[in-house]
Amino acid sequence: MPRITGPSDGPVAVTGAAGFIGSHVVKNLVEAGYTVRASVRDASRKDKTEFLLAMNDLGEGSVEIFEADLLQATNGAYDEVCAGCSAVFHVAADLRTDPAYGKGSQQQTYDAIMDGTKGVLASCQKARTVKRVMYTSSCAAVFWRSEGGRDADGREFTEDDWAGVGLTDELWNVEKQAYAKGKVDAEKYGYAWGEETGIDVVSNMPSHVLGPILSKTQNIQHQKRIGLTLSGQIAHETPMNNLWNIIDVRDIGQAQRLMATSNVAKNGSRYMLAATDESGELTQQELLDTLRELYPGVDVGGDWEPAATPDFWHGKCSKAIRELGLKTYPALQTLKDTGDSLIEFGAIELA
Repeated sequence: MPRITGPSDGPVAVTGAAGFIGSHVVKNLVEAGYTVRASVRDASRKDKTEFLLAMNDLGEGSVEIFEADLLQATNGAYDEVCAGCSAVFHVAADLRTDPAYGKGSQQQTYDAIMDGTKGVLASCQKARTVKRVMYTSSCAAVFWRSEGGRDADGREFTEDDWAGVGLTDELWNVEKQAYAKGKVDAEKYGYAWGEETGIDVVSNMPSHVLGPILSKTQNIQHQKRIGLTLSGQIAHETPMNNLWNIIDVRDIGQAQRLMATSNVAKNGSRYMLAATDESGELTQQELLDTLRELYPGVDVGGDWEPAATPDFWHGKCSKAIRELGLKTYPALQTLKDTGDSLIEFGAIELA
């Protein structure tokens, strides 16, 4: 059951450090005193690195920028960043959200997940110092098309659930489920690798991640939908067709650090990072009503009239609270801090 005990064990590496989750993992580690190697795709992009370097002023820890391309992971791209590290936080994923890198394809999404994971793990093994790898999977590896069907209204999913169970190859394939299938396959590959090498691979599966952005470049995915709602433009977007299951990005940063030092977690441990309780599971209408309460005087949602929300996806971060000692933010605070940060960075204009 290898684990690290804290900053004194040596530097740690974070892949995908400029991303929404990755940057909060870096921030949490720096504030806890760790020496962090923050890996980004293009170190020349100041919009992706300056806010990370500013974290050197946050606490006793420190940040150093490393450049590594996830798409070159199997060619040793992460050898340098992992060398001498005690733990590695593999957060990077090619979500095709940055227009600078093109739209890509379903196959590329899957390959980036699988080859990226294989390459990072190979670099960890070469380092001979890495004790534990924290892998950022997704609740898509739990909820999406799990046994009982995606329409299993009211069902409470747990870490024992795997997406794709009971589905035929016709429904569960790269073309139709590239991201979810990639996360499932990468997790299982990682656990088998951990069994073989003796290096723990411990996964976390975030749900709908919200909370304060740390850079304008992070106005993507779920936080972007919050911004569109506050800007009165959400009616022009394709609506989500499931419950909002909210986890604060700061909770994810904390959870990943706790995973690294936990004497309960072991190779193959999975932690859903989802709602703390029912207050974090909101229908589209409940989300709209809550934002209107938080931002009075703003034309929240414009003329958007949400359709009825199906009663899924349900899942909680109870295991992380119980085993890791995770302390979570209230969903209301998460929503307010999300909106306030989008305003602060000039990512949106209020309606």
